[in-house]
Amino acid sequence: MDISKDEIDKKIAIFDIKLADISLEELLKSNYKKIKIDKESPIDIYILNGVKYVHFNPNEDFRKMPPPPPNQQFNEVGESIFFKLRPKPFEILLIDELNEKDFKYFWLIVLFSIDILLLWFFIFIEKKLKPLISLKKDMKNLSNGNLQISTKIDGKDEISQVAKEFDNALKELKELRDSRNLFLRNIMHELKTPITKGKLITDIYEDSERKFILVRVFQRLEYLLSEFAKIEELTSGKITLDKRQYYVADLLEQAFDILLLDENVIEVNYLYELKIQADFELFSIALKNLIDNAIRYKINEKPKIIINENSIQIINKGKELSKDIKEYFKPFNHDYETATSGLGLGLYISNNIMKIHKFELNYSYKDGYHNFFIKII
Repeated sequence: MDISKDEIDKKIAIFDIKLADISLEELLKSNYKKIKIDKESPIDIYILNGVKYVHFNPNEDFRKMPPPPPNQQFNEVGESIFFKLRPKPFEILLIDELNEKDFKYFWLIVLFSIDILLLWFFIFIEKKLKPLISLKKDMKNLSNGNLQISTKIDGKDEISQVAKEFDNALKELKELRDSRNLFLRNIMHELKTPITKGKLITDIYEDSERKFILVRVFQRLEYLLSEFAKIEELTSGKITLDKRQYYVADLLEQAFDILLLDENVIEVNYLYELKIQADFELFSIALKNLIDNAIRYKINEKPKIIINENSIQIINKGKELSKDIKEYFKPFNHDYETATSGLGLGLYISNNIMKIHKFELNYSYKDGYHNFFIKII
Protein backbone atom coordinates (compact mmCIF):
# COMPACT_ATOMS: atom_id res chain seq x y z
CA MET A 1 0.00 0.00 0.00
CA ASP A 2 1.50 3.30 -1.11
CA ILE A 3 1.14 6.31 1.15
CA SER A 4 1.43 9.81 -0.23
CA LYS A 5 3.66 12.50 1.25
CA ASP A 6 0.65 14.57 2.35
CA GLU A 7 -0.80 11.63 4.25
CA ILE A 8 2.53 11.01 5.92
CA ASP A 9 2.82 14.70 6.88
CA LYS A 10 -0.66 14.62 8.43
CA LYS A 11 0.21 11.61 10.54
CA ILE A 12 3.53 12.96 11.82
CA ALA A 13 2.34 16.57 12.28
CA ILE A 14 1.64 15.73 15.94
CA PHE A 15 5.43 15.66 16.42
CA ASP A 16 5.89 19.10 14.76
CA ILE A 17 7.78 17.47 11.87
CA LYS A 18 7.17 16.74 8.16
CA LEU A 19 9.02 15.10 5.27
CA ALA A 20 11.59 17.30 3.61
CA ASP A 21 11.03 18.59 0.07
CA ILE A 22 14.64 17.94 -0.85
CA SER A 23 16.76 14.83 -0.63
CA LEU A 24 19.75 14.33 1.60
CA GLU A 25 22.06 14.46 -1.43
CA GLU A 26 20.70 17.90 -2.41
CA LEU A 27 21.05 19.12 1.15
CA LEU A 28 24.67 18.00 1.40
CA LYS A 29 25.52 19.82 -1.86
CA SER A 30 24.19 23.15 -0.52
CA ASN A 31 25.66 25.64 1.97
CA TYR A 32 24.37 23.94 5.11
CA LYS A 33 25.43 24.04 8.75
CA LYS A 34 25.63 20.81 10.73
CA ILE A 35 24.87 20.71 14.46
CA LYS A 36 27.23 18.47 16.35
CA ILE A 37 25.64 15.68 18.37
CA ASP A 38 27.11 12.71 20.19
CA LYS A 39 28.95 10.32 17.83
CA GLU A 40 26.71 7.41 18.81
CA SER A 41 23.54 9.36 18.15
CA PRO A 42 21.44 7.96 15.24
CA ILE A 43 20.36 11.50 14.31
CA ASP A 44 22.09 14.19 12.22
CA ILE A 45 20.80 17.78 12.31
CA TYR A 46 21.41 20.34 9.56
CA ILE A 47 20.47 24.02 9.27
CA LEU A 48 19.77 25.43 5.79
CA ASN A 49 18.25 28.88 5.16
CA GLY A 50 16.89 28.98 8.72
CA VAL A 51 15.19 25.56 8.35
CA LYS A 52 16.16 22.68 10.61
CA TYR A 53 16.53 19.31 8.85
CA VAL A 54 16.70 16.04 10.79
CA HIS A 55 18.27 12.98 9.19
CA PHE A 56 17.77 9.62 10.85
CA ASN A 57 21.14 7.84 10.44
CA PRO A 58 21.06 4.57 12.46
CA ASN A 59 24.14 2.52 13.21
CA GLU A 60 24.98 -0.79 11.55
CA ASP A 61 23.22 -2.92 14.24
CA PHE A 62 19.97 -1.12 13.57
CA ARG A 63 20.31 -1.58 9.80
CA LYS A 64 20.71 -5.34 10.17
CA MET A 65 17.37 -5.65 11.99
CA PRO A 66 14.74 -7.54 9.98
CA PRO A 67 11.83 -5.59 8.49
CA PRO A 68 8.38 -5.78 10.14
CA PRO A 69 6.02 -8.57 9.03
CA PRO A 70 3.73 -7.81 6.04
CA ASN A 71 0.55 -7.85 8.17
CA GLN A 72 1.87 -5.25 10.65
CA GLN A 73 -0.95 -2.98 11.93
CA PHE A 74 -0.34 0.76 11.84
CA ASN A 75 -1.46 3.17 14.55
CA GLU A 76 -2.57 6.78 14.17
CA VAL A 77 0.57 8.52 15.37
CA GLY A 78 2.78 7.74 12.43
CA GLU A 79 4.75 4.81 13.87
CA SER A 80 3.86 2.68 10.86
CA ILE A 81 5.75 5.00 8.53
CA PHE A 82 9.06 4.56 10.34
CA PHE A 83 8.63 0.84 10.68
CA LYS A 84 7.71 0.53 7.01
CA LEU A 85 10.73 2.51 5.94
CA ARG A 86 13.07 0.87 8.44
CA PRO A 87 14.94 -1.28 5.84
CA LYS A 88 16.40 1.96 4.44
CA PRO A 89 15.97 4.61 7.19
CA PHE A 90 18.99 6.57 6.03
CA GLU A 91 16.88 7.99 3.18
CA ILE A 92 14.48 9.72 5.59
CA LEU A 93 14.99 13.50 5.85
CA LEU A 94 12.57 15.45 8.06
CA ILE A 95 11.94 19.13 8.70
CA ASP A 96 11.63 20.20 12.34
CA GLU A 97 8.81 22.78 12.39
CA LEU A 98 9.07 23.56 16.08
CA ASN A 99 9.75 27.28 16.46
CA GLU A 100 12.36 27.55 19.20
CA LYS A 101 11.65 31.25 19.70
CA ASP A 102 7.98 30.57 20.39
CA PHE A 103 9.01 27.65 22.56
CA LYS A 104 11.25 29.92 24.64
CA TYR A 105 8.49 32.52 24.97
CA PHE A 106 6.12 29.82 26.12
CA TRP A 107 8.43 28.73 28.92
CA LEU A 108 9.19 32.34 29.84
CA ILE A 109 5.46 32.93 30.25
CA VAL A 110 5.15 29.74 32.31
CA LEU A 111 8.07 30.69 34.56
CA PHE A 112 6.81 34.27 34.93
CA SER A 113 3.39 32.94 35.93
CA ILE A 114 5.00 30.65 38.50
CA ASP A 115 6.99 33.61 39.91
CA ILE A 116 3.80 35.65 40.21
CA LEU A 117 2.08 32.79 42.02
CA LEU A 118 5.04 32.34 44.39
CA LEU A 119 5.12 36.08 45.10
CA TRP A 120 1.39 36.11 45.79
CA PHE A 121 1.77 33.06 48.04
CA PHE A 122 4.64 34.76 49.93
CA ILE A 123 2.58 37.93 50.47
CA PHE A 124 -0.38 35.81 51.59
CA ILE A 125 1.74 33.84 54.10
CA GLU A 126 3.44 37.02 55.36
CA LYS A 127 0.07 38.66 55.91
CA LYS A 128 -1.17 35.62 57.81
CA LEU A 129 1.99 35.33 59.92
CA LYS A 130 2.39 39.05 60.66
CA PRO A 131 0.05 38.93 63.71
CA LEU A 132 1.93 35.87 64.97
CA ILE A 133 5.30 37.64 64.61
CA SER A 134 3.89 40.67 66.42
CA LEU A 135 2.54 38.41 69.16
CA LYS A 136 5.96 36.79 69.54
CA LYS A 137 7.60 40.22 70.02
CA ASP A 138 4.99 41.17 72.62
CA MET A 139 5.56 37.93 74.52
CA LYS A 140 9.31 38.59 74.48
CA ASN A 141 8.71 42.09 75.87
CA LEU A 142 6.47 40.59 78.53
CA SER A 143 9.18 38.12 79.56
CA ASN A 144 11.48 41.13 80.06
CA GLY A 145 8.96 42.66 82.45
CA ASN A 146 7.32 45.14 80.09
CA LEU A 147 3.54 45.11 80.59
CA GLN A 148 2.94 48.31 78.61
CA ILE A 149 1.97 46.42 75.46
CA SER A 150 -1.23 45.54 73.65
CA THR A 151 -1.66 42.38 71.58
CA LYS A 152 -5.24 42.90 70.45
CA ILE A 153 -5.65 42.13 66.72
CA ASP A 154 -8.75 42.59 64.60
CA GLY A 155 -9.79 39.41 62.86
CA LYS A 156 -11.67 36.17 63.27
CA ASP A 157 -8.93 33.65 62.56
CA GLU A 158 -7.24 31.49 65.21
CA ILE A 159 -4.19 33.77 65.56
CA SER A 160 -6.38 36.81 66.19
CA GLN A 161 -8.37 34.91 68.81
CA VAL A 162 -5.16 33.82 70.59
CA ALA A 163 -3.92 37.43 70.52
CA LYS A 164 -7.20 38.67 72.03
CA GLU A 165 -7.06 36.11 74.85
CA PHE A 166 -3.41 36.98 75.47
CA ASP A 167 -4.34 40.66 75.63
CA ASN A 168 -7.07 39.88 78.18
CA ALA A 169 -4.60 37.92 80.31
CA LEU A 170 -2.13 40.80 80.00
CA LYS A 171 -4.72 43.26 81.32
CA GLU A 172 -5.35 41.02 84.32
CA LEU A 173 -1.60 40.84 84.98
CA LYS A 174 -1.39 44.64 84.89
CA GLU A 175 -4.26 44.93 87.37
CA LEU A 176 -2.67 42.36 89.70
CA ARG A 177 0.69 44.11 89.52
CA ASP A 178 -0.84 47.53 90.19
CA SER A 179 -2.84 46.13 93.10
CA ARG A 180 0.24 44.49 94.59
CA ASN A 181 2.35 47.63 94.20
CA LEU A 182 -0.39 49.74 95.78
CA PHE A 183 -0.69 47.25 98.64
CA LEU A 184 3.07 47.26 99.32
CA ARG A 185 3.30 51.03 99.13
CA ASN A 186 0.41 51.44 101.55
CA ILE A 187 1.94 48.96 103.99
CA MET A 188 5.31 50.71 103.90
CA HIS A 189 3.71 54.13 104.25
CA GLU A 190 1.48 53.09 107.16
CA LEU A 191 4.31 51.35 109.02
CA LYS A 192 7.03 53.94 108.57
CA THR A 193 5.27 56.53 110.71
CA PRO A 194 4.75 54.36 113.84
CA ILE A 195 8.25 52.90 113.49
CA THR A 196 9.78 56.36 113.37
CA LYS A 197 7.72 57.46 116.41
CA GLY A 198 8.65 54.27 118.26
CA LYS A 199 12.37 54.83 117.67
CA LEU A 200 12.05 58.41 118.97
CA ILE A 201 10.25 57.22 122.09
CA THR A 202 12.90 54.57 122.84
CA ASP A 203 15.54 57.31 122.84
CA ILE A 204 13.72 58.92 125.79
CA TYR A 205 13.99 55.76 127.92
CA GLU A 206 16.98 55.14 130.08
CA ASP A 207 19.15 52.18 129.18
CA SER A 208 17.42 49.03 130.29
CA GLU A 209 16.55 45.54 129.04
CA ARG A 210 13.13 46.79 127.99
CA LYS A 211 14.66 49.58 125.91
CA PHE A 212 17.02 47.16 124.15
CA ILE A 213 14.11 44.86 123.31
CA LEU A 214 12.12 47.74 121.82
CA VAL A 215 15.15 48.95 119.83
CA ARG A 216 15.61 45.47 118.36
CA VAL A 217 11.90 45.25 117.52
CA PHE A 218 11.90 48.56 115.66
CA GLN A 219 15.17 47.72 113.90
CA ARG A 220 13.60 44.45 112.82
CA LEU A 221 10.51 46.21 111.46
CA GLU A 222 12.68 48.74 109.66
CA TYR A 223 14.70 45.92 108.09
CA LEU A 224 11.52 44.17 106.92
CA LEU A 225 10.29 47.39 105.31
CA SER A 226 13.55 47.77 103.40
CA GLU A 227 13.19 44.17 102.19
CA PHE A 228 9.65 44.91 100.99
CA ALA A 229 10.92 48.03 99.22
CA LYS A 230 13.55 46.01 97.33
CA ILE A 231 10.99 43.41 96.33
CA GLU A 232 8.66 46.10 95.02
CA GLU A 233 11.47 47.64 92.96
CA LEU A 234 12.73 44.34 91.58
CA THR A 235 9.34 42.90 90.64
CA SER A 236 7.85 46.14 89.26
CA GLY A 237 10.56 46.36 86.60
CA LYS A 238 10.99 50.08 87.37
CA ILE A 239 14.37 49.75 89.05
CA THR A 240 17.18 51.71 87.42
CA LEU A 241 20.73 50.45 87.78
CA ASP A 242 23.55 52.89 88.44
CA LYS A 243 26.25 50.62 87.05
CA ARG A 244 29.89 51.60 87.41
CA GLN A 245 33.25 49.87 87.68
CA TYR A 246 33.94 48.65 91.23
CA TYR A 247 36.43 46.31 92.81
CA VAL A 248 34.74 43.31 94.39
CA ALA A 249 36.75 44.03 97.54
CA ASP A 250 34.91 47.37 97.94
CA LEU A 251 31.53 45.70 97.39
CA LEU A 252 32.35 43.07 100.01
CA GLU A 253 33.42 45.76 102.45
CA GLN A 254 30.05 47.48 101.99
CA ALA A 255 28.25 44.16 102.60
CA PHE A 256 30.29 43.63 105.78
CA ASP A 257 29.38 47.14 106.98
CA ILE A 258 25.68 46.43 106.48
CA LEU A 259 25.98 43.20 108.51
CA LEU A 260 28.26 44.84 111.14
CA LEU A 261 30.66 41.92 110.79
CA ASP A 262 33.98 41.48 112.53
CA GLU A 263 36.93 40.55 110.31
CA ASN A 264 37.42 37.20 112.04
CA VAL A 265 33.87 35.96 111.35
CA ILE A 266 34.51 35.03 107.70
CA GLU A 267 37.58 34.12 105.65
CA VAL A 268 38.19 35.98 102.36
CA ASN A 269 40.67 34.73 99.74
CA TYR A 270 41.53 37.17 96.92
CA LEU A 271 42.94 34.96 94.16
CA TYR A 272 42.33 37.74 91.63
CA GLU A 273 41.78 41.49 91.90
CA LEU A 274 38.37 41.31 90.26
CA LYS A 275 36.67 44.47 89.01
CA ILE A 276 33.06 44.38 87.77
CA GLN A 277 30.38 46.67 86.31
CA ALA A 278 27.62 46.82 88.95
CA ASP A 279 25.19 48.92 90.95
CA PHE A 280 27.06 49.50 94.21
CA GLU A 281 24.08 49.48 96.56
CA LEU A 282 22.14 46.60 94.98
CA PHE A 283 25.11 44.30 94.43
CA SER A 284 26.26 44.90 98.01
CA ILE A 285 22.79 43.88 99.24
CA ALA A 286 22.95 40.69 97.17
CA LEU A 287 26.34 39.84 98.67
CA LYS A 288 25.04 40.74 102.13
CA ASN A 289 22.17 38.25 101.85
CA LEU A 290 24.43 35.42 100.66
CA ILE A 291 27.05 36.11 103.33
CA ASP A 292 24.36 36.41 106.04
CA ASN A 293 22.96 32.98 105.12
CA ALA A 294 26.46 31.45 105.07
CA ILE A 295 27.20 32.79 108.56
CA ARG A 296 23.76 32.05 109.99
CA TYR A 297 23.68 28.41 108.89
CA LYS A 298 27.37 27.45 109.17
CA ILE A 299 28.50 24.39 111.12
CA ASN A 300 31.83 24.37 112.98
CA GLU A 301 33.91 26.15 110.32
CA LYS A 302 34.13 29.76 109.19
CA PRO A 303 32.46 30.51 105.87
CA LYS A 304 34.81 31.32 102.98
CA ILE A 305 34.66 33.86 100.17
CA ILE A 306 36.90 33.14 97.18
CA ILE A 307 37.42 35.78 94.47
CA ASN A 308 38.51 34.28 91.15
CA GLU A 309 39.12 35.84 87.74
CA ASN A 310 35.44 35.65 86.69
CA SER A 311 33.55 34.47 89.75
CA ILE A 312 32.74 35.02 93.41
CA GLN A 313 32.29 31.91 95.58
CA ILE A 314 30.65 31.91 98.99
CA ILE A 315 31.18 28.57 100.77
CA ASN A 316 29.99 27.30 104.12
CA LYS A 317 29.72 23.91 105.78
CA GLY A 318 26.12 22.97 106.61
CA LYS A 319 23.26 20.53 106.28
CA GLU A 320 22.03 19.60 102.83
CA LEU A 321 18.95 21.43 101.57
CA SER A 322 15.73 19.45 101.51
CA LYS A 323 14.57 20.83 98.14
CA ASP A 324 16.01 21.90 94.83
CA ILE A 325 17.75 25.27 94.94
CA LYS A 326 15.17 26.71 92.52
CA GLU A 327 12.58 26.43 95.30
CA TYR A 328 14.76 28.62 97.54
CA PHE A 329 15.03 31.27 94.85
CA LYS A 330 11.28 31.83 95.26
CA PRO A 331 10.00 34.46 97.72
CA PHE A 332 8.79 33.63 101.22
CA ASN A 333 10.50 30.26 101.41
CA HIS A 334 10.93 29.42 105.09
CA ASP A 335 12.88 26.20 104.63
CA TYR A 336 16.13 28.13 104.44
CA GLU A 337 15.32 31.35 106.30
CA THR A 338 13.06 30.57 109.23
CA ALA A 339 10.11 32.67 110.28
CA THR A 340 12.07 33.97 113.26
CA SER A 341 15.20 34.85 111.29
CA GLY A 342 13.79 36.09 108.00
CA LEU A 343 10.96 36.09 105.51
CA GLY A 344 12.66 33.78 103.05
CA LEU A 345 13.50 36.72 100.79
CA GLY A 346 17.30 36.80 100.90
CA LEU A 347 18.03 34.31 98.11
CA TYR A 348 15.08 35.57 96.09
CA ILE A 349 16.39 39.15 96.18
CA SER A 350 20.01 38.11 95.53
CA ASN A 351 19.06 35.95 92.56
CA ASN A 352 16.98 38.75 90.99
CA ILE A 353 19.75 41.29 91.52
CA MET A 354 22.14 38.94 89.69
CA LYS A 355 19.64 38.56 86.84
CA ILE A 356 19.23 42.29 86.25
CA HIS A 357 23.04 42.59 86.28
CA LYS A 358 23.19 39.80 83.64
CA PHE A 359 25.22 37.64 86.05
CA GLU A 360 24.48 34.03 87.03
CA LEU A 361 23.92 32.76 90.57
CA ASN A 362 24.58 29.02 90.68
CA TYR A 363 24.58 26.60 93.60
CA SER A 364 26.09 23.22 94.42
CA TYR A 365 26.36 21.01 97.51
CA LYS A 366 29.34 18.68 97.78
CA ASP A 367 31.03 16.91 100.71
CA GLY A 368 28.87 18.78 103.23
CA TYR A 369 29.61 22.25 101.83
CA HIS A 370 27.19 24.78 100.31
CA ASN A 371 28.74 26.63 97.39
CA PHE A 372 27.04 29.74 95.98
CA PHE A 373 28.81 30.64 92.75
CA ILE A 374 28.36 34.10 91.18
CA LYS A 375 29.52 33.86 87.57
CA ILE A 376 30.53 37.22 86.09
CA ILE A 377 29.47 37.04 82.42
